[in-house]
Amino acid sequence: MAQSSSAKNKWKPIEAYWPAREFLRDSGRLIPVIEQCYTEAHPVGKAPGKGEVTSWRESVYWLASMLDRLGLDQVWMFVEYRVTPEMNPIDVVLAGCHPDGHPSYATFELKQWSKVTRPTPDVPHGLCATCRRAGTVFMCARCTLDKVYLDDYGKHKKHPAVQVYENMLALKVHHSIFDDRYVNLVGASYLHNLKNQESQWVKNVYPHPGIPTFTARFPSELEEFLKGNFSSESGTKATEGLLEQRRSSSLIEPDVGAIVNGHTRFSLVENQLTAVNRVTEALDETSSAGAKKAFVISGRAGSGKSLVGLTLLGQALSARRKACYVSGGVASRETFKRASEGRRTAFTTLNNIADNRKSDELDLILCDEAHRLTERPMKGSYSMRPGESSVSVIVTRAKVPVFFIDGDQRLFSDEVWSPEALIDELQQLGVEIVPITLDRVLRAVGSTTYDTWVRHLLAGDPLPWKPDGEDDPEPFQLFYSDRAAVMEQFLQEKEDSGRTARMCAGICWKWEDRSGTDPEVTPEPGWARPWNAGDQHNTPGVPKRRYWATESGGFGQIGCVHTAQGLEYEWGGVIMGPDLTWNGDGWKVHREHVLSKASRIRADDDLARAIRNAYGVLMNRSIRGTVLYSVDPATRRLFADLGVQKL
Repeated sequence: MAQSSSAKNKWKPIEAYWPAREFLRDSGRLIPVIEQCYTEAHPVGKAPGKGEVTSWRESVYWLASMLDRLGLDQVWMFVEYRVTPEMNPIDVVLAGCHPDGHPSYATFELKQWSKVTRPTPDVPHGLCATCRRAGTVFMCARCTLDKVYLDDYGKHKKHPAVQVYENMLALKVHHSIFDDRYVNLVGASYLHNLKNQESQWVKNVYPHPGIPTFTARFPSELEEFLKGNFSSESGTKATEGLLEQRRSSSLIEPDVGAIVNGHTRFSLVENQLTAVNRVTEALDETSSAGAKKAFVISGRAGSGKSLVGLTLLGQALSARRKACYVSGGVASRETFKRASEGRRTAFTTLNNIADNRKSDELDLILCDEAHRLTERPMKGSYSMRPGESSVSVIVTRAKVPVFFIDGDQRLFSDEVWSPEALIDELQQLGVEIVPITLDRVLRAVGSTTYDTWVRHLLAGDPLPWKPDGEDDPEPFQLFYSDRAAVMEQFLQEKEDSGRTARMCAGICWKWEDRSGTDPEVTPEPGWARPWNAGDQHNTPGVPKRRYWATESGGFGQIGCVHTAQGLEYEWGGVIMGPDLTWNGDGWKVHREHVLSKASRIRADDDLARAIRNAYGVLMNRSIRGTVLYSVDPATRRLFADLGVQKL
């Protein structure tokens, strides 16, 4: 499928920031820079309007002047701050040092209004649907707080504090730095032209407690606010934190080539950065004293294991080290390899390493998806080669071996390397084990809520889904459908709008066709779709199996755990088959419907674990939203009872 125009025409980030002193002293030069940043970020290169430029020349300048007068000129000012296409630009974000020494931030909504009138039911334009239907006789309590009426526009607009609240939530959604309770984040609006006495009521209305509205008539109130949240110390560290500690809400696959070549727009955060630094330090050690270090980096789906691995690979190759990337997942390895033009030879197989590399010949081996490795390297599709274990091959051939593992993604009986088994094997090999845990899920727009919900759901201890808490709305979107066709239509609209969308399913239907055309997946009468194609086919417009998750044309087929694991897309649909159903008290596995090689697992408990893990993998492929569909009515009722929104 060709890329839609809307996929190409998206807002880019806007990063125009300077210390208040610099903006104040050199605004004549910097405002054209903001105009250029705006134009370059606009989807079609449109220049800012006269109102925006006037706001930068007057409102932002007024705020910078006040910071300067208060001795806070080292506070940094981000103008028109936007980090993703979905985020509305924030007029100004201040970044500085709190009087107690911690990083401090303030989001400001700046208005040039000179007159503001209380909301009135006489003008329905801008009010909620309920108020509009009621006509001129009623106005709800929410609108009386959330709205203001502006004569110049002839309609109601949001109270500035409402916009500030939304901006603060956007910062929390897209920046992990605000997860730290010692980081100060406040918000306010500033109406620097509002001197009219009759309009001062606006500052005494609080749609969201704790978010003040300041006007030109009471400048001392704004001064106290600024002095209470910022000190004269440099805001450089706070500025760097805002720029660096962003959540990953974009697909990694389009950026793989840049990462492997040492350039990326992704920011490593928390233990991701720790892992890269610790491995790099081990590579830099020249002494041979002590045991060899083997790194075991564990983390759930979406915690950034592949990002860390690809970053380490890129840094090692740029430093002219001998480094290789292997993976227990063929689809992810081959997808990353194809995207890494110029460095594709670094992506290889365990067989290649076992046959062609001597002891300690490589500086670094990065083993992604170690939980999918077989006991020994595979010499073909269905048999293992004799001799040393897969883990031993990696440890003996590399000076620094690194394993990335998630025990909850083991699926089949031949995937023997649980975290415990891996640690035991490394102990037998006599290495020093360096464990690092990536303990934050960053894929689903940074939604730890969704990750927790999935874990509890599949463990048989489901939690209510509460996506829209008043104080902390959930950024990830979750739906369920009682028809596969409805799910498909919803996801097709996402795909058509330029988002990547895929449908996947548990392996509960026969998979005999490899062309990607025979509709073998039949979850409901009147609806059937083909599985993803194999790697040896000639069907036009259908990607090969290993590229189903990332190549244009993949939406037309149903993916499975083999083709989805280790990869991601923006929107996903998960078809739960008759192999796993809800009986009111927990999950029941139906062995007769398990048509994958998981059916070889003899113990019922182990089979149940594998099936739940498989659905957990499928549910954790999306970065923006998921639609769940089950063939089982009781399972669909469970989703409804948990508060999941129905399509």
